[in-house]
Amino acid sequence: MATAETPEIIECRLRLHVAHPTGDPSGEPRWAEWSTTVVGDPVTFQARVLTKEGAWNGPLPPGVDVSSPHDLDDPWWTVFLPDGSGVAVLSGQVGRRLGIGETFSLPPAVDGHWTDGVVFEGAILFR
Repeated sequence: MATAETPEIIECRLRLHVAHPTGDPSGEPRWAEWSTTVVGDPVTFQARVLTKEGAWNGPLPPGVDVSSPHDLDDPWWTVFLPDGSGVAVLSGQVGRRLGIGETFSLPPAVDGHWTDGVVFEGAILFR
């Protein structure tokens, strides 16, 4: 588990998707595959991370919300770096239907709670 003293701040984008993309089952979907299922516009936010350690702590308070522009039966979400390339920093199933205008929220970072094994290739740091 990550234990660095000073987290870095990077810019990320949260997006909604109508479904998990189909593709090569042996690896994580890449941006080209996720882009085939994206709906609406991304929401840009800043997050606490440890880029060299590959650890994610989460969005700066108050967290980040993205609204659905469509009715979605089985929505997924992704967090990508602003250049929208490579694999997602994080992704997951929303876990419930979303109607038009309903939101999915990523909660704010919590001290001491880190997700390890995250890829931040090309991240731009804010100091």
